[in-house]
Amino acid sequence: MAESVNVLVLERFCGEHMERIREAAGPGATVRQVVDVRDADTQMQLLEGVDVVIGAPRPEALRQADSVRWVQMCWAGTDLYTRQAGRFPQGVRLTNVAGTAYGHIISQFVVGQILALAQNLPIYVRQEATETWRWGGPVMSLDGRQALIFGAGDLGSCTARRLAAFDMACVGVCRDTSRPRDGFARLVTLDDAEAELGAADVVVCCLPSSEETDGYLDERRLQMLKEGSVLVNVGRGRFIDCEALARVLADGRLRGAALDVTDPEPLPAGHPLWAEPRCVITPHVAGRGFGSCPETEELICQVVCDNLRRWQAGKPLTHVVL
Repeated sequence: MAESVNVLVLERFCGEHMERIREAAGPGATVRQVVDVRDADTQMQLLEGVDVVIGAPRPEALRQADSVRWVQMCWAGTDLYTRQAGRFPQGVRLTNVAGTAYGHIISQFVVGQILALAQNLPIYVRQEATETWRWGGPVMSLDGRQALIFGAGDLGSCTARRLAAFDMACVGVCRDTSRPRDGFARLVTLDDAEAELGAADVVVCCLPSSEETDGYLDERRLQMLKEGSVLVNVGRGRFIDCEALARVLADGRLRGAALDVTDPEPLPAGHPLWAEPRCVITPHVAGRGFGSCPETEELICQVVCDNLRRWQAGKPLTHVVL
């Protein structure tokens, strides 16, 4: 028999998905949806008596919510809670949707940016603004090239499989290189990745934030990148030193960079990367779910509903972080 559980939904699920969430929670559950509430004090009031939260309540509100036993995030990254010790209350379960919901759409974004830079499309877009008709220079073929992908999980594997269609060989960077990862020709650890920088025609970052990866691509390593290579970051902005990247791009060493995340985020007005013709900057939109991509919303709903049924049946949850 389903437990009489109180569920608070903080994300903008559509009506059909909310009905499926209510069904998954069971007949004895109370499911309430409240969206666009960011104030910590208001969230604290909403969390009173709540057992399960679907969304990402602010850490300071969550720490005061004695009744909450499980938080099901609808995003892949959990550094909101895991970046600093003590931000997530002990004894509360934390799950996300990593490895399921976002790989399909973010990998499309990555490949699109690589192709755009390879074909000089950002140059032509800028020329449109001034009604200029001029050749943008030589293009870059991906056939037979090598990609170095930091992160070999769902997102990295999706990206590697798509790039394989262009006959690219993909090297993945991950902690555990003992088991095969779909789409990769080889796997290396972060400690060994530096030796791969000079051979990669394309470098992609899709790693979560950690002390280990913060500032990894500093000026020294950026200078090690292969001349004429392409850099794409859809992981976390802190992975790349943006000041150093601006200098390296200005020197003409790289073909170009596409940044969906930056450090800081957003970049301040007047930052040299805004005016850099070899840099494409997007406002952290590669993996937006609600209101952006119906297929992503569906995948998120599937994870949430499956975990709710598991919770009510006393079975182990999936996508467990803590």
